[in-house]
Amino acid sequence: MTQPVSSDIVGATAGSHARLAWTRMGVTSLLLLPSLLMIFVFLGLPLVVIFMQSLQDNVLLQFTPPGIENYKYLLTRPYYFDVLVRTLRLSLLTTFFAIPLGYLAAMAMPVLKGRLANMAIMALTFPILAGPLVVILGWMALLPDSGPLFGPLVRAGLIRPPRILGSETAIVISQIQFVLPFAILTLYTALRQIPHALYEAAASNGAGGLQSFLHVTLPLSLPGVLSTTIIVFSLAASSFIAPHYLGGASDLTLTTLITNFVLGTFNSPLAATSSILLLVMMLAAMFMFVKLFGRFIRP
Repeated sequence: MTQPVSSDIVGATAGSHARLAWTRMGVTSLLLLPSLLMIFVFLGLPLVVIFMQSLQDNVLLQFTPPGIENYKYLLTRPYYFDVLVRTLRLSLLTTFFAIPLGYLAAMAMPVLKGRLANMAIMALTFPILAGPLVVILGWMALLPDSGPLFGPLVRAGLIRPPRILGSETAIVISQIQFVLPFAILTLYTALRQIPHALYEAAASNGAGGLQSFLHVTLPLSLPGVLSTTIIVFSLAASSFIAPHYLGGASDLTLTTLITNFVLGTFNSPLAATSSILLLVMMLAAMFMFVKLFGRFIRP
């Protein structure tokens, strides 16, 4: 006959498990402490300082701090509001073109094998390793009307001088080229995580290539697409070198506006205000992306 389990033994076992869980939690917290401390010191604390500085008066606006007059000034002046809208527009355009291009390239990469696949990955990482300034110098050599890309066509009378350098088009082209490696590698990782057995099951049920893509690849890769969209948009919105070197003097973005406030007019409060507006814009866009993709991502 089975002996009943004593309540003391059950209580002792539960207590042992509770102590073990608390111990593991304490070890985990201890291991996370250095990282959390660095995040607070190098990210959280500077953000607090910048936000407090954005509430101070300056040479253009005299008021009793702290106040939000700097935000009112930038958001109510058409010139500065256009800078905010231009930053959002260029970032969305870059994301709109980079995601489909990156998705197609990521789908083609599993076909490559051996050295060819390694060379493709090295080619993708080369612009990242070279840095954005090298990429910008390349576009500055290619995009002029008399450059090697359009010069022969212009001299042959086939096209008119396109006047791309110094325009928003040049900024978008450069930003797409810079963010594509990040998009491709992130999407490639997401696509590789899809079990191959699902494709075999779809094929056994008579699904063709398009049906497998619509019912297997696309739904299961949407979380990766969401992550890639956030990464690409953040890189485009925070880009400085492309708008500075390839954009016109009137095509300022928030990053170049911040630089002008810091180095041109020495107006730190307005520079801090522009930085907070850039951060708020990026957070709002990320929230929009999460809400948009959340309708299609299955839990």
